[in-house]
Amino acid sequence: MGDKEYAYDFTGKKIKRSDYLEKNQVGWVITYIRPLEAGGNDNIGNIIIMHHRTFEEWGFQYPEFSIAGNDYRIHYDEKGDYYYIEKVLIDDDDDDDGFFI
Repeated sequence: MGDKEYAYDFTGKKIKRSDYLEKNQVGWVITYIRPLEAGGNDNIGNIIIMHHRTFEEWGFQYPEFSIAGNDYRIHYDEKGDYYYIEKVLIDDDDDDDGFFI
């Protein structure tokens, strides 16, 4: 969050610095991206902050999960020894536009 009072988690939910562990509109938690139970490391490269509702919706699913209709995938960068979450984009580029030549 740096020196800002507000920030957003990876799903776009607003969080407030002073509302750590609060279950309100801007409350947030710190958790592991890859759960320890699923083989995740107990280091800074596996930690993320997220809105408490995001955390509840996520439910420690690994490596793929859905939140509010969006699909996400957890990746691991072996060289940098860190995990990251990527939104899965649906490729709706249909090659068949209904036009024929």
